[in-house]
Amino acid sequence: MSKGKQQEALVRYWLFKAEESLASARSELEAGRLAFAVNRMYYAVFYLVTAALANKGEKLGKHSAVRASFHKNFVRTGVVDKAYGRLYDELFHARHQGDYIPMTEFDEMVVRQQLADTEEFVNKFSREIVKS
Repeated sequence: MSKGKQQEALVRYWLFKAEESLASARSELEAGRLAFAVNRMYYAVFYLVTAALANKGEKLGKHSAVRASFHKNFVRTGVVDKAYGRLYDELFHARHQGDYIPMTEFDEMVVRQQLADTEEFVNKFSREIVKS
């Protein structure tokens, strides 16, 4: 398989993972498992951004490196609205709290809004990745 085809396959893989995580976030939210919904939303965004970076030829593994590269290459340059940069940051911190800080609780209305914002971001940004 050529390098270009490998890159395309990798981008498609990460986009699939983003969609899969988003579907899981919806299910977790409807089941009332807010911390798990937040976790899955974060991963939907993480995988989406990983796809965008792979599309540019970047391969980053650490969450902090992916986040920093997203801000550098997409938010600061105006390719992505700053609101999505803030959403990524919110989910990054919320996921960390939900996964590692005992007895963290989330507000259902906030999580529902984050899900709507995450769905919008995944839908818009994945189309941009596929176009480029």
